[in-house]
Amino acid sequence: MSDTRVKVHAEGPVLVITFDHPPAHAVNQKFSKDLTAAIQRLEDDPDLRCAIITATGDRMFCAGWDLKAVAAGETGEDFGPYGFMGLRRNTERKPVICAINGLAVGGGFELALNSHIVICVPEAEFSLPELSRGFIPEAGALWRAHRRLPHNVASELLLTGRRMGADEGHRLGFVNRIVPRAQLMDVAREIAGQICTAAPLAVAAYLEVLQAVEGQNDQGAWDTLYSGLPARAAMRASDDFNEGARAFAEKRAPVWKGR
Repeated sequence: MSDTRVKVHAEGPVLVITFDHPPAHAVNQKFSKDLTAAIQRLEDDPDLRCAIITATGDRMFCAGWDLKAVAAGETGEDFGPYGFMGLRRNTERKPVICAINGLAVGGGFELALNSHIVICVPEAEFSLPELSRGFIPEAGALWRAHRRLPHNVASELLLTGRRMGADEGHRLGFVNRIVPRAQLMDVAREIAGQICTAAPLAVAAYLEVLQAVEGQNDQGAWDTLYSGLPARAAMRASDDFNEGARAFAEKRAPVWKGR
């Protein structure tokens, strides 16, 4: 019997990744590898500019690790080359939007913490219940929650496992927008379309610099910026580097070549 929990299709320059293993969209080893392969497709295909990750149904976005699969005998941690849900990857050059349709638990929350933009329905909730189950979240939430949220709030979420609602997440700056369920994917596509109007090499350079300077002071960041980062160097050497100025002067939309 086929186990296809991750469905992937391209809508022009936008890759739509949909979790489809109701009711919980729980992550076993194949799910993790399939999600990793989808993100690799995004990174490798020059015609793709960004991704939207969402899920079917109206209750769960993702419940994280499939503990039922573990109980049924799935052993080891063969989740793919970048670990659980691919969350050890830190070289992304294309943005990922999470369109949260329900509960984001464990790895589902960790995925949102590692995305670039988060939009959600009003009913969405986020939680990290791992400590109450005898282990810790090891796919980035231990530190990413503290980076994306106030330190004391992140500590509370991790130590108690309580759920953070959409309104709280928005108030704290973690959630970009809360939208009605019927509009979730329309808004995600609108944001993706806006991203796709930017120069692709500039987007790649932005993400490269952002990752490279994380945790540095200003002087360290300046030194890193001018250290020969490859995506930034490719941007500055490209035809696109001058296209924006030309288009502005000629009162037309820029035509990006990606080179």
